[in-house]
Amino acid sequence: MKVAMLIILYSSLLSYMLFFIFCVMPVSNKILDDKNKSIFLRKIFPRNFIFGGILASITFIFSFILKDHWSIIISFIIALGFIINLLIIMPKINSISDSDNIEEKKKKKLFRNWHFSSVFIYLTQIIMALIGIIFYVQI
Repeated sequence: MKVAMLIILYSSLLSYMLFFIFCVMPVSNKILDDKNKSIFLRKIFPRNFIFGGILASITFIFSFILKDHWSIIISFIIALGFIINLLIIMPKINSISDSDNIEEKKKKKLFRNWHFSSVFIYLTQIIMALIGIIFYVQI
């Protein structure tokens, strides 16, 4: 039961994150103009990070109750990534995008660096969820 529940939770995290990358983002980039894409992304990303944070927190709590140390670490890292993206990186990216006080070249560089940070965290979370699945499938 313990192993099955952890596999389900990590699989849910992984599949939802991959769905977001391979279905939501390409469609929004393909069919929306820049103005509407900006509006859409500012609405969808907080929801994405909140949903992922809730799912990772449930995994963390379940792992804590089961006293499964590896899963506690993995789920904590995943949950922390969502919190950092939601509360630090996303507001910073929006602030940079909205700023009229930054030279355009510097603005692009700042945006690119902060966006890379967000993507790096998201990919790390995907890898951590995959590790969680592989670890518990082998048990």
